[in-house]
Amino acid sequence: MEIYVEYALAENFFLDAMLLWLALKTAKQAISAWRLALASAIGAVFAVVFPLMRLGTALSYILKFAVGFLLCLIAIKGKGVGRYVFTVLLFFGYSFALGGALLAVYSAFSVDYRDGGGYLVESAPVGLVIGGSFAFVLLSAALVKRLYKKRAMRRFLYSCRVVLGGRSVRAEGFLDSGNRATAHGLPVCFLSPDLAFDLLGEGTMTEEMTVVTVNGEKTIKIFLADSLEIYCGGKPNIIRKVYFAPSNHICAREYKIILNAGVTEYLSA
Repeated sequence: MEIYVEYALAENFFLDAMLLWLALKTAKQAISAWRLALASAIGAVFAVVFPLMRLGTALSYILKFAVGFLLCLIAIKGKGVGRYVFTVLLFFGYSFALGGALLAVYSAFSVDYRDGGGYLVESAPVGLVIGGSFAFVLLSAALVKRLYKKRAMRRFLYSCRVVLGGRSVRAEGFLDSGNRATAHGLPVCFLSPDLAFDLLGEGTMTEEMTVVTVNGEKTIKIFLADSLEIYCGGKPNIIRKVYFAPSNHICAREYKIILNAGVTEYLSA
């Protein structure tokens, strides 16, 4: 098999750069372009030179892992033992995941793969390797962003119970700092239409209020609940007399209630 050194260098440079960038991004590390380029260049040179070395199996693995630690050490701008170790683990984890994904693609397209001592030196088209790796990085970054967003949201989610007459509903409530609507001096929260139906039964909403949206002012129906219980630290925080308005915008979300920012004064850890 004929291997062009410049192609191998370029391919492994881009692969290391993408994997290091993804690891740094996931670990929320500051990304320095020159550090990333230097680490990727060293990784690319090692990937080309490594197959030429005559080492035992154990020593080969030790050397490869040592270089991985070195690349992360160079790429990381702010050093911190815990965050550094986390970044290294991410780098190796993403590397193994990408390798497995590429092998699956090679198998699916009957590409002749040749192991280059643990690095990507093979007969697969460069475009397939770089393109597949780029797609892997984009998908992984999008997934990580979604997970972090979900994690951040969880900090503002509370288990709630709304009581009206002899009826009550339980659901997750999202504390929205932007919701400061009030009616007759009382906070207004929003809930999904199905919860409103469960609470009201055959009853109807007779009160209205005007709210300002991005599309201008509009009038919405509201009703007064007997109480709103917000569980924080395992204890119920009871707020008497809270207005609620049905909203179709929260039907497909993780929560079914949007809490008013004013309820924070009732919360206790």
